[in-house]
Amino acid sequence: MAIETWDGVRALSSPFAGLVERFGRIESKYPEMSRFARFGVVGASGVLVDAAATHLAGQSIHPDLAFAIGIATAMTWNFFWNRRVTFADAAPSPIWRQYLGFCASCSLGALISWGTRTLLRRQFPVFEQQIVLAVPFGVVAGMMFNYLLCRRWVFRTTRTDEELSSHESNTPPR
Repeated sequence: MAIETWDGVRALSSPFAGLVERFGRIESKYPEMSRFARFGVVGASGVLVDAAATHLAGQSIHPDLAFAIGIATAMTWNFFWNRRVTFADAAPSPIWRQYLGFCASCSLGALISWGTRTLLRRQFPVFEQQIVLAVPFGVVAGMMFNYLLCRRWVFRTTRTDEELSSHESNTPPR
């Protein structure tokens, strides 16, 4: 089934294409909210990486150390995806500098996440028996700190905040 687009070019329609178009309109109208949503999607994928690393490490080492390994693994995963997806329009900077800045800025969120997990594990038997269940609670506790510090410190754009509030897309054309 073909449809005619606004510029007269014919394109195939699909439910996915319609969804992508709607997201594009939302992103152009609310760029910072869209950026935060992308940050959340990347973070959600990081929760899975974190849970897997925590589970694997927790089979042979102390749970608190397994939490730290899960956090570090997910932090590296999230860095690469946030650099590519969430903050693709950031000012150019060497990858090692951004990675170190990302890890430093996310350290506060990581400490909050680790503390939340450890507290849950020590206070509630269900988290002692299944440490992976504490992972999402810790992630949510640290997420806001991570986003704000990454946005303002690690992945700064060359544009001013006034320009960012315009209805311009945050993602480069693909």
